Amino acid sequence: MKQIYFLSALVLLLALNSCQEQKTKTEHSYTIKGSVPKETKGKIYLLEFKNREYTPVDSVDIHNGNFKFEGKTSQPLLYSLRLNNKGKRANFFLENTNVTMHLNQDWTIESIKGSENTQLFKTYDDINEKRALNLDSILKTDNNSPVIAYFLGRNAYMYDYPELVSLRKQISPELFKNAYIEELDKAISKLEKLQPGQPAPDIIMENPDGKTFKLTDLKGKNILIDFWATWCPDCLKEIPSLKEIYKTYQQKNFTILSISLDRNKNSWKKAIADGLSWEHGFVENAWKSDAAQTYTLRWLPTYILIDTNGIIIARTINSHKMIEEIEKLVN
Repeated sequence: MKQIYFLSALVLLLALNSCQEQKTKTEHSYTIKGSVPKETKGKIYLLEFKNREYTPVDSVDIHNGNFKFEGKTSQPLLYSLRLNNKGKRANFFLENTNVTMHLNQDWTIESIKGSENTQLFKTYDDINEKRALNLDSILKTDNNSPVIAYFLGRNAYMYDYPELVSLRKQISPELFKNAYIEELDKAISKLEKLQPGQPAPDIIMENPDGKTFKLTDLKGKNILIDFWATWCPDCLKEIPSLKEIYKTYQQKNFTILSISLDRNKNSWKKAIADGLSWEHGFVENAWKSDAAQTYTLRWLPTYILIDTNGIIIARTINSHKMIEEIEKLVN
């Protein structure tokens, strides 16, 4: 009889240990089960978004319209799924838990079930797509969500420096080690040195003739620096406005310096040959270039107005907002 009791207790103990191990595994790893239209072929890549870069961390084959990932994430972060690692990315928020989703033919996540943060991201991302996400209002009631940390870092370009600092101050100390907040803090520290009244850091670039020149070579002129790229839709929309600004003020010791973050130099040269008759420069390595890093670029286009002494006057992502500042500077 004692042997029977002993065996029963042993079986129960092993079962409890197994459950505990399974629970621990679930708490410290994720499983992503997904489906796509059955005609979809190839590999699905899982990418982690951190330090403003998408980095592939895993890939799996699609089998009969289904796929599965298993792994671990160091903290709740934005991840993305990409077919054959090219084309559109489908973003979602991931932590160490189970996630199920379905992607449609447009490579959009049609439905998703996961953690509270996974669902929260989907809700806020839909609002953010319409540029209607009010972070100031949200932070008053939810300031310790890693999802909010992501969107604050993501949308930092939309705010001027004082507004951004004010929003950052509302973040809970629980998130101070969050990857998106740490990256944002570094950006804010750099932006502090790029505010109106500060000297504009020099930029070394290449002109359309292939010769090296610097921003300081234009010292003595009022300059509107235009960081842009030919692949950027918003940049292309701004070109008519830039043409009008240049036409209006070019005779008043004013010029525009468009600095391209293109990866294809030929695309850049072709674009500027189409009636963009002001100053132009090209920097290698795009977002990783010294110029992009020094000026803490988070969005294209970004405009920086400097005076004849090379002092920063204003910064914005909308050329129309610069007109009043240019008027004051040249008149």
